Amino acid sequence: MLGLTDQEIEFFNANGFVGPFDLYAPEEAPLRWNQALIEMVVSQHKPHNSTVINYDRHLDCDTLSAHISRPEIIWKLRSLIGDDILCWKSNIFKKDPGDTGTGWHQVETFIVGETTTSATPSLTFTEHGRFHANELTAWTAMSDVRAENGCLRFVAGSHKRWYYDENKQLVLNQEGASKDFFGYDYAELKLDQEWNPDQENVVNMEMKAGQFVLFTEKCVHGSLPNVSDATRMGYASRYVPPSVKVYENVAKLEEFGDSIDLGYHGCVLVSGEDEYGYNRLHQRSLNGFEFGRIG
Repeated sequence: MLGLTDQEIEFFNANGFVGPFDLYAPEEAPLRWNQALIEMVVSQHKPHNSTVINYDRHLDCDTLSAHISRPEIIWKLRSLIGDDILCWKSNIFKKDPGDTGTGWHQVETFIVGETTTSATPSLTFTEHGRFHANELTAWTAMSDVRAENGCLRFVAGSHKRWYYDENKQLVLNQEGASKDFFGYDYAELKLDQEWNPDQENVVNMEMKAGQFVLFTEKCVHGSLPNVSDATRMGYASRYVPPSVKVYENVAKLEEFGDSIDLGYHGCVLVSGEDEYGYNRLHQRSLNGFEFGRIG
């Protein structure tokens, strides 16, 4: 069965995440990632030149262009978000030996990291309540992901209420912190400064290379530090239904001490149809790769 079972849907609704699921064989995933690294280096049409903001390499890397529309991912997404699906963003998450954990955080419209004086959401939801989630992330382990090398962590059930105010501004701390959100102190956004997520129902999401987990970004999540001698590599592809407006009033991103112009950006229709027409769509990558789609 490619979609989620009723029990898996029930688990997602209760916890805000579900998985892990198999995608690539454990020995295949690192090889695919190595191929992706080569393609990203030699790409003739990179979406941007930032080495800090590592977004959207599915738009110029054939291996990642194919990855975002893998049926094993898309059919499970359809069980939660409906048949019509856009991939609107992707992120590379590398954690080298000695790297700190990523602090607990919770978002929905992806305002976090904006350094402009007026925070603008990346996502604008025009419909609510039709599906189990408004947005979903598929986080794929391209290496073995264990507690000792910095696995994802979730606060089970935390997607049911807000613990953080993502509309508040964050200030980048170049020195970082022992446990932060990529240089931002996300704890500043807690609605209740006395609330301690570590005292909640925390789940460490260990995965074999080639597995993926689905979750809503509204589920409070973070990661452990890498105290091993092995690099942890993850790749997150992010999805919304076409009723969501992406970067409606955002022309560039200013995050992590760098900025990128979004003139390159377009969503990829990976499933169904787009009957709304809110967003620019890429049928092919910036290097000409034709994106896959489940009808």
